[in-house]
Amino acid sequence: MDLSLQLQQKQMLSQRMQQSVEILQMNTLALSEYIREVSEENPLLDWTEEHIAEKEEPSLLQKLDWLQEGDEQNRGYYQLDMENEKEREDLRFGKKETQSLREYLLFQIHILPLHQRQKTALCFLAESTEESGYLETDALQVAQKKYGLTALEAEKLLLQLQSLDPPGVGARDLKECLLIQLRQNNACETAMHIVETYLQDIAKNRMSYVAKKLHVSMEKLTKALEEIRSCVPKPGSGFCGNQPVEYVIPDVFVERKGEELFVTVNKNSVPRLFVTPSYQKLLQQDQSKETKEYITQKLKQAEWAVQCVNRRESTLLETTTQIVLAQKEFFLYPNGTLKPLRMMDIAERIQMHESTVSRAVKEKYLQCEKGVFALVDFFSQAMATDGMESISAQSIQNRIETIITQEDKTHPYSDRELTEQLTAAGIHISRRTVAKYRESMGIPSALGRKQY
Repeated sequence: MDLSLQLQQKQMLSQRMQQSVEILQMNTLALSEYIREVSEENPLLDWTEEHIAEKEEPSLLQKLDWLQEGDEQNRGYYQLDMENEKEREDLRFGKKETQSLREYLLFQIHILPLHQRQKTALCFLAESTEESGYLETDALQVAQKKYGLTALEAEKLLLQLQSLDPPGVGARDLKECLLIQLRQNNACETAMHIVETYLQDIAKNRMSYVAKKLHVSMEKLTKALEEIRSCVPKPGSGFCGNQPVEYVIPDVFVERKGEELFVTVNKNSVPRLFVTPSYQKLLQQDQSKETKEYITQKLKQAEWAVQCVNRRESTLLETTTQIVLAQKEFFLYPNGTLKPLRMMDIAERIQMHESTVSRAVKEKYLQCEKGVFALVDFFSQAMATDGMESISAQSIQNRIETIITQEDKTHPYSDRELTEQLTAAGIHISRRTVAKYRESMGIPSALGRKQY
């Protein structure tokens, strides 16, 4: 057996550095949960929400100043405050609880003149509907076996379920959902035939082909398609779901005052973490070695946790400030576009590593007068132009969307023609890239956009 010595260099992160990196990546919601958890684990740490309580309600004079001020953002603050006031009124007088689709179906079933055995099986089918309104796979077969139903009885119960409100509920696929609604609306035979046979062709906008196959005029086909479009593809979309609503809490705010932009970190949604002075009393009461070692260890952990939280705030503020300075045109002007920006550029400005910038903006959100945006959205690669300045990918997507909006819908532009128009405007881009940008924006191809 041969023995050999090898020298290797490995970058190892200590436990404290790992904790610092994890805290830097946390958004506002995750940081709030972390502060509460670490306070429970460490007796020398405590948290308070006093800075939230200190936030006073805007006075009447301040609201009037907001309205009189020419700044659009101040008007936005007034409108936001009025909306919050309306929400408080709704909470004060109580809001009607929303009803789920299953609860609505069960209510209708209980008032039907059916035998108890049929109601029980029908309730099972209602409980087996998804939030979209479709029946779960194999639910009918399970009900048939569970309640000892014949195939004919199971089909009759399914028809009973599909006759309930909302129209289309209990369908097993899109085709059946549309057919149920068309029958209830007494739609024309052409619409029924389209859904039964040519639904995929209509999805590809092959209007001429379908009209030729059905031997109908384009006018009659268009009227049939209007009846189909009046149907709801997901009958349960108007009811509340079982999944909790996830809210986005902005991590930073950008406030505009004239031509100046001010960046602040959202502190009102995060509890303040601090080291309690209670350990001093413990040291005075108990001078044993074990007590001193325990308090010393917990004190170091507490101080490091507070330091990491403060460092996260300063890094996020510094990073966002440089992003806002680089994208100043976007924040100042209504039609301002994003400039090409890399994380490496921000890292050089704040003199930190690119990975630090990546962690600082990860899952973080910025709120300004234009709305709420993810911080990563402000980074975009540069594309070549005929001029001296480069253009961002986001700007190219906006240009493509503008061209498509202004096109003749009876003769929409193909990806090749879009590429030619961009080239004529000095933007050099391949047809494949144009198609990728178009698909990422959810815009169909020329055939899908064509109107007859």
